[in-house]
Amino acid sequence: MYHPPSKRVRFWRRFTVVSIMFVAVVTSVAILTALTLGYGFSQKDGKIEQGGLLQMSSTPTGATVTIDGVKFGSQTPTKLVSQVGNYHVEMQKNGYHKWQKTVPIQAGNITWVAYPRLIPQTLTPKATVKYPATTASALPSGSAKRYAVLTSADRPVVSVAMLDREEVTTKEYELPVAAYTGVPDGQPSRFAISEWTGDEKHVLLQHTFGPNNTVEWLLFDLDRPEESININHALGISGAMSKLVFTEDNGREIYALIDGSVRILDLDSQTQSRPIVEDVVDFRLSGDKFVLFTKAPADGKQQVGYVKKDYKQPRIVKTVAHEGADIAQFDVGKYYDKYYFVISHGKEASLFSSGSLPNDSTSMLALKHVQTLALKQSIVDVNITDNGQFATAQDGVGFATFNLEIMKLTTAQLTHGSSSVPQKLKYLDGYMLWGVNDDKLRTYEFDGENQHDIMPIIPSLGATLSPSGKYLYGFAQVDADTVALTRVQLLDIAQ
Repeated sequence: MYHPPSKRVRFWRRFTVVSIMFVAVVTSVAILTALTLGYGFSQKDGKIEQGGLLQMSSTPTGATVTIDGVKFGSQTPTKLVSQVGNYHVEMQKNGYHKWQKTVPIQAGNITWVAYPRLIPQTLTPKATVKYPATTASALPSGSAKRYAVLTSADRPVVSVAMLDREEVTTKEYELPVAAYTGVPDGQPSRFAISEWTGDEKHVLLQHTFGPNNTVEWLLFDLDRPEESININHALGISGAMSKLVFTEDNGREIYALIDGSVRILDLDSQTQSRPIVEDVVDFRLSGDKFVLFTKAPADGKQQVGYVKKDYKQPRIVKTVAHEGADIAQFDVGKYYDKYYFVISHGKEASLFSSGSLPNDSTSMLALKHVQTLALKQSIVDVNITDNGQFATAQDGVGFATFNLEIMKLTTAQLTHGSSSVPQKLKYLDGYMLWGVNDDKLRTYEFDGENQHDIMPIIPSLGATLSPSGKYLYGFAQVDADTVALTRVQLLDIAQ
């Protein structure tokens, strides 16, 4: 005869089932969480360890990935969750040179290797626009959509090449005679392109003229040349103005170094501010109109610091020894929630971190030393990239880079062949720099790896990637009478 279980038995049965389900759910969640955080079983050590994530991509995508000699299961973009350690990564795509590098996987961290720009095995430079050999200066705009070319140093005629289309087109603009100081026949008069405004409607020209090499600065309005401005005349500036930096896209506000003082020029009101910092030999702008300055040497020392226009006095960040003729270099950047300061002195640059960047001249600034970047010669430039990841120092024959993502220091020597040194490498993007080797443009990654000679180059006229990254542009000598804006194709190549 069937006897139904008692209430007590039914209770314990339900309790047991619910308990098993609860334990199973908690265990599953714990395992999934551990896997998500990169934990796994290490066959080497026989225990559970936290691994990390390697996130990979390339330009162009679709590259085959090999890790430690073993072909990976998917092409770029892809990712690998694995144990902590160093991994040799190779990326290969038909028609392109192999890219390779040893990269770390760190516990609980994501290592991004999304920057590889694959270089075609066959590079065929093609002239897009030809200019006279008298071409004196050239400069790509910030967006790389335009390239301004001054075809002769003695005439303010600017040719603008449009790079944001498949077929490059050009248009010429001439600065009116009334916008600059004329000189008698036989006296020198030279023009040079200095800078683009952010809206890419104006270029800044430097005009050097007369027996004393007087310098004046001209804001050339490309859309309305008749509204171009002689900055010296408009603001009544008679002192030596040696550096100008735009702060507004339309070029109406300028920070300028005048007789050793940084002043703010307002072209709308035609006024100049009081000196916001004095005894300055160089400056640059960072972030929200922070002026990063280097003061003139005094008593064998130099001071670097920053200031904004509403500060009562400049903030001195560090005082360093002044060695030789080279001045101290200074830059500031932000990476995640920390600010980083790189300051050079002689053959070394020191990298510091701070949890804040006080927006005044009196609050405490606590600096923590992160890394020393040492080179063989006196450092001539330091830089923190726009994304904040890399701090770089250059001495003209080599460079050192500290990667804040993986906290790794690398150094590299320039490959220059018969080309002159010292050279200052320039960034093509946030990860690739370029210099000159045997009169050819040579690319370097931020750590000096994966170098390639690309095409003949006239370095003084610059180089740039097109906005899409499909082409790399530079200038090359065609013959004794001609130079050309030349390009090589990096993407969408025939395979």
